[in-house]
Amino acid sequence: MTPRLMLLSIAPLFAAATAHAQAPGEWTPEPAYAQPPPPAVAAPAAPAVRKWSVGVSMGQTELAADGLEDQAVTFGTGTIAVRYRGWRHLELELSLGGGRQHLSEEQGGGEGELAMATGTLAARYRFNPEQKWNWWLLAGIGGTTVARNDATDEEINAAQRTHGTLGVGIERRWSRFALQFELRALAVGPTEAEMQLADQGVMTTEGLSGGHFAFGASYYF
Repeated sequence: MTPRLMLLSIAPLFAAATAHAQAPGEWTPEPAYAQPPPPAVAAPAAPAVRKWSVGVSMGQTELAADGLEDQAVTFGTGTIAVRYRGWRHLELELSLGGGRQHLSEEQGGGEGELAMATGTLAARYRFNPEQKWNWWLLAGIGGTTVARNDATDEEINAAQRTHGTLGVGIERRWSRFALQFELRALAVGPTEAEMQLADQGVMTTEGLSGGHFAFGASYYF
């Protein structure tokens, strides 16, 4: 075979090999690598719901016989309260308090001979229970005793009266600790002896009325 014929016979093979190597659209895929999973992000923990609290407060209570408001008696009082918020906005409160009579400057100042004790079961409707600033409306019933500081148990029992109260308060709260201010209106009924006299037609006072304000602090848990 002559060199020319040899070249002509291998030329198509060379062209086919070149075309296969350079054919458009053909590529060798790179090996696939598994993508690492995204880092796990923990969901933020829900804030703790603290339903119980204990509070203490100091304030002043003023009471007067109905129709004799100019002869009101003032007491400096302290109160301790236990509260349970079983619903988002509604809270129940049991409070116990008491104090001594405060005499005006015209009366010589200092403490008087009377003492007061109270116990109240109330419900508070809290408008912003999860906020730093919160305010509420309150309604409750209970008992009030006003007697001499040195009264006997029998005299104290005889001086017991039922009462109703309406109030409003505001609170500044941190995580567990809170400060508050509260105002209450009081309506205090007659004693049992006064009710018996009224049933017999004897004129007696219909009861007492007054108000109460207090500054306090609470601890939530």
